[in-house]
Amino acid sequence: MANLSIRNIRKTYPNGVEVLKGINLDIADGEFLILVGGSGCGKSTLLNMIAGLESVTEGEIAIGAKRVNDLPPKDRDIAMVFQSYALYPSMSVRENIAFGLSLRKVPKAEQEATIARVAKLLQIEALLDRRPAQLSGGQRQRVAMGRALAREPQLFLFDEPLSNLDAKLRVEMRSEIKLLHKRLGITTVYVTHDQIEAMTLGDKIAVMKDGVVQQFGTPDEIYQRPTNTFVASFMGSPPMNLIPATLAAEGDRVVARVSVGERGAITATLPLSPSPSALTAWMNRKVLLGLRPEQISDTVRASESVQISIPVTLTEITGADALVLTKIGGVSVVCRLHPQSVGARDWVNVQVDMTHAVLFDQQSGQRID
Repeated sequence: MANLSIRNIRKTYPNGVEVLKGINLDIADGEFLILVGGSGCGKSTLLNMIAGLESVTEGEIAIGAKRVNDLPPKDRDIAMVFQSYALYPSMSVRENIAFGLSLRKVPKAEQEATIARVAKLLQIEALLDRRPAQLSGGQRQRVAMGRALAREPQLFLFDEPLSNLDAKLRVEMRSEIKLLHKRLGITTVYVTHDQIEAMTLGDKIAVMKDGVVQQFGTPDEIYQRPTNTFVASFMGSPPMNLIPATLAAEGDRVVARVSVGERGAITATLPLSPSPSALTAWMNRKVLLGLRPEQISDTVRASESVQISIPVTLTEITGADALVLTKIGGVSVVCRLHPQSVGARDWVNVQVDMTHAVLFDQQSGQRID
């Protein structure tokens, strides 16, 4: 096992397109890092550079104490699991798992011991004599993981390994990957576009957009304190509501006010104690008030909450919750309510929890601390 250090990594293709623009990340020994973002953000390119499948234009990648920029993949002591499984169709499961061991001329007895250990860990003992065509998608993914585990690498790399699975199997495999990491403690880098995978699997998350890391932190930090409106709207299902608000003075405090319409307003007291001269600079500043759907609810119990009445535009019952679409501050907002509190009503009373409210500058999109 080893830590991973990524320093000022840039990637520019011969046609002049720059896909990575100065990436800096430090992953501790045994940590599980998620690279998450939309298509074309550069997450898979970065993973391929760590693996040695893409060259580095500028910067340094180190695994443990070793700089690996110029090392071929076979000398980096890594194991990679691909989205497409990449199994050899003519080989049995046993032969697929043993393939890398055979290339390295590992003694036969040691190969058999490794195959037995990996098969037991992944619960695929009964599949060892089958070929990939005889396996389900989830079983193929286990075999691909088994081939990687057989190497006992310093670093695991996963490139969207669950994308080809159905929803139920994705949840099961996600749990298995998490438990596997907990048992083995091998440093892992995992690429996904699925923010639920990112939130549930990662010790640390790097949210990427246009070749730039927008925010790097724990799942809780990214969920509760997104650094900008992109992270706020990308991470979370449903995403954070971004409601236009205006800053105003109320005595010696700064507050953010949002009009709900004829039935009230939201006033958020900001955790600021500016000097009297500084108050003027904040007056009438246009901001976005960030509230997660669960912060607008009929079950909120918080010391800092505001009660308002909201119009019901649309209701989606998801079982334990009802996602209610409404209008606040002139924009569509999603609230998370109890299904029984909605019914067929046109208006409902809710509590707005301001404890974890976040403010963003309307023009730059950056969080205001």
